[in-house]
Amino acid sequence: MSNEVSEQEEPELISLWTRCALFVAVVGVLGSLHLSLGMNLRACPLCFYQRAFMMAAAGALAFGTFLPGMPLAAQTVLALPSAVGGLGIAGWHTWLEWDRKLECPAGITGVLSAPGESMVVFGLLVALLAGDLLHQRKYVMQGVGAILLGVVFCTTSVRGVPDRPTDPHPAPLDGCRKYVPRD
Repeated sequence: MSNEVSEQEEPELISLWTRCALFVAVVGVLGSLHLSLGMNLRACPLCFYQRAFMMAAAGALAFGTFLPGMPLAAQTVLALPSAVGGLGIAGWHTWLEWDRKLECPAGITGVLSAPGESMVVFGLLVALLAGDLLHQRKYVMQGVGAILLGVVFCTTSVRGVPDRPTDPHPAPLDGCRKYVPRD
């Protein structure tokens, strides 16, 4: 009798891809909370959607890690819709800022705006999840469906944000607001 464990009996260990994705998602949640609690910035509706999607992705990855018997590839599929939805919203938010329809405060790094930083974090998260899905070669079709569901989440969320004008005011920029050209 051999001491070797067959591949079928070997327990699935959390992959490096999944660990990195979980780390990025947790950093995204902590960064989002720091913007509001540490930097006292007010979140606009698009910011709230991004925060909710980041928390959902982090939750799916964290709970999946600690649920016995849950296939690793299933974790990726469960986190993908939220990550893709958040990436789409962050991209839309950044475009609105670039197009001067919104004015948003600087993010934690001070290099990018808060939506720009969110887009980078979501982009990294989606890349890691997609890499994990392709690496494991399981649930690939479900992963494609999860990505499409994320696109639906994004479009319905963006369409649900009211277009409410903000009166120009001299107050410091403490959250996203309608862009007002400076004289």
